[in-house]
This record gives sequence, C-alpha cells and structure tokens, in this order.
Amino acid sequence: MKRLKQKEIADFRLGQLLTQGGICPLCDKKITPDDAVLDHCHTEGHVRRVLHRACNSSEGRVMKWAYSSKHHDPIEFLKNLIKYHEGDYTNMPLHHTYLTKDEKELKKLRKHQKTLKTQRGRDKVQVKIDALIAMVDRDER
Repeated sequence: MKRLKQKEIADFRLGQLLTQGGICPLCDKKITPDDAVLDHCHTEGHVRRVLHRACNSSEGRVMKWAYSSKHHDPIEFLKNLIKYHEGDYTNMPLHHTYLTKDEKELKKLRKHQKTLKTQRGRDKVQVKIDALIAMVDRDER
C-alpha cells in the first residue's frame, strides 16, 4: 500500500481537487485551494477526497459522535438518522416549546416593550403586538 509522503500532500491535494472539479462532495460548493484539506479515514488510513476545512471538521465530529452512539455500525446509524429526518411528521402535534416565526416575533416585541422607558414608546410597540396577534388569529381560522 502506497503511503503519501508529507512533501507529496500539497500536489496530491491539488490534483484531487482538480479531479473533483473544485467541488466539495459534502456541501457541493466550490473549494478554494487555501480552504482545501485532504480528508482521510481515521480507522483505515485511506485518503478519501478533498473537503472544505469546515466540512472536514464537521465530518470528523459527526463520525466521532456516531461511533460513540452505542450502535454497532455507525454508518448504519447515520443512514437510519437520515431516513428518520426525511420522514413526514406533519400529522403530529407541535412540541410545546416550539415557537412559530410569528410567536418568536411577538416574544421579541414584548421583551423590547418592557425595556422602553416612555409610555408613548410602549404604546407604539403595543400597536405592533396587537396587529401581529390579529394577523395570527386571522391565519388560524
């Protein structure tokens, strides 16, 4: 089995990047040569592809986490995780801590309203709050 020498890494990485068309296989975005890293398997040692530095770091963290998941096969675990997330759960109720975009905006406005020093300022924000509540009520009908 051929092992790359340290002095061969830069040329190999550049050649591999050209072979990949300059695209990261994880995020499908262009990789600049200064952001390119040579990814390798940490259990077998084989070079895989060239990734963005951030994608390589994320891949490493995900794999480390998957190996610690108590599942006998971390790749199978990740495949199951993907299938799980691709499932359709629209018929399920909303979690009690989930806030819609409008609810987040209401929360933000109410928090801002408490910081205002004048009644006039609080009243202006209250108008926005009332309008948003009316819009949410109308959409829920």
